[in-house]
Amino acid sequence: MIERRFIKMIKITYDLISVNHKNHIKSAFYLFLFLASLSLSAFAQDLTLEEVRKKYPLATKDETVCNELCTALKGKVDGTDVLSGYAGSVTMLMAKYTSNPFTKMEHFKEGKKLLEDAISHNKNDIELRFLRFAIQDNLPSMLGYNENLDEDKSYIMKYLPMLDKRELRKAIANYLIKSEKTDDKEKASLKKYQN
Repeated sequence: MIERRFIKMIKITYDLISVNHKNHIKSAFYLFLFLASLSLSAFAQDLTLEEVRKKYPLATKDETVCNELCTALKGKVDGTDVLSGYAGSVTMLMAKYTSNPFTKMEHFKEGKKLLEDAISHNKNDIELRFLRFAIQDNLPSMLGYNENLDEDKSYIMKYLPMLDKRELRKAIANYLIKSEKTDDKEKASLKKYQN
């Protein structure tokens, strides 16, 4: 859907440039940028929580996906819901893809605030607590953002059986089984959620 819109915008821009190649190249370029921004905002409006859940693991491995998801989620942030938590997590992930230490710290601080704001409005949301656990599990301890690991893991372990979203439960269980912060007894109890 997004790809088709983008291709259509390129074709319209090309047609404009072809017809009025010298006089309107600049106008056509600005038109293209405008249409591209509309397409991105439409993408942000179309993005559902389910789509974000599917794309989030890819964002941890692919800079392009992370950047696209971050851009799309910025338009959905209200600071109080699960999408805001994902926006915070993805923003922190952006630090992984930059070498500039100042930019890394900016991404970290901005993302941490978004995630913590979402959690403060939804303290009992297991998905938000899982996002924070996963971020803290992977961050260097020197950043000092690891104080909730045990608390979040205990909460997740206690309430995971009650989570009615099967795919989400499975994804959380799979992550916890691979985490070094989860002991063997906990990993054994999580195996039943892998199916």
